Amino acid sequence: MKELVSAIVVFALSITLAFGQKTEFPKGVYLSFEEIKQKSPSVFEELEVERRTKGDIKMNGGNDYKLFTSDKSISRKTIKKQYYAYSDGDSLYINCIHYQIQPWYAPVLSDGKYLVIRGGLSIDRKIQKEQLDNQVQFGYMFGAVGGAPQGAKLAMLRFIYVIDKETNKITTVSSAYLRELLSDTPELLEQYENEQEPSNQDLFVKYLKLLNKEY
Repeated sequence: MKELVSAIVVFALSITLAFGQKTEFPKGVYLSFEEIKQKSPSVFEELEVERRTKGDIKMNGGNDYKLFTSDKSISRKTIKKQYYAYSDGDSLYINCIHYQIQPWYAPVLSDGKYLVIRGGLSIDRKIQKEQLDNQVQFGYMFGAVGGAPQGAKLAMLRFIYVIDKETNKITTVSSAYLRELLSDTPELLEQYENEQEPSNQDLFVKYLKLLNKEY
């Protein structure tokens, strides 16, 4: 009887650990997208994570978090341009420069079939034009902001992005694109269609989290 109980406890523990490994990113630096997919960092440096001030973002552009070492043992250039992601054990921060979404990092809001992040205006001219030409689709309704990524208003713009973990392709989420993603899950799509503010970014994140749970 004791052996049976022990076996059940071991089995339950193994299931718990398995699910924990499936949803958590081990602490460390990820040097490639493949390492992110495998949840296997190759550099075990501890970095400081700091939320940037609005003033800093308005002045210099970029995303919401910067990373650094307090003793400056790793150069700013390496952290800013070479690292792919960093996990502090609680959150995974994606280096957005690899996805042409300006410098610095954005935390992963959901992980599954897609990595979901909230990042700044794209520096890809084609994508940037689409974002600025279709503001309502991306949850903005403040009128024209100009064609060049300059000024405090542009620096503070934020968009929801999904990174497909099969292809490493990044896409800006709009209400139209979210409907496309939800088309394989009719119940979620119907629920979304009944929402009062379909272009709300928090709503995008909500349904992307629900979609990730489906896979």
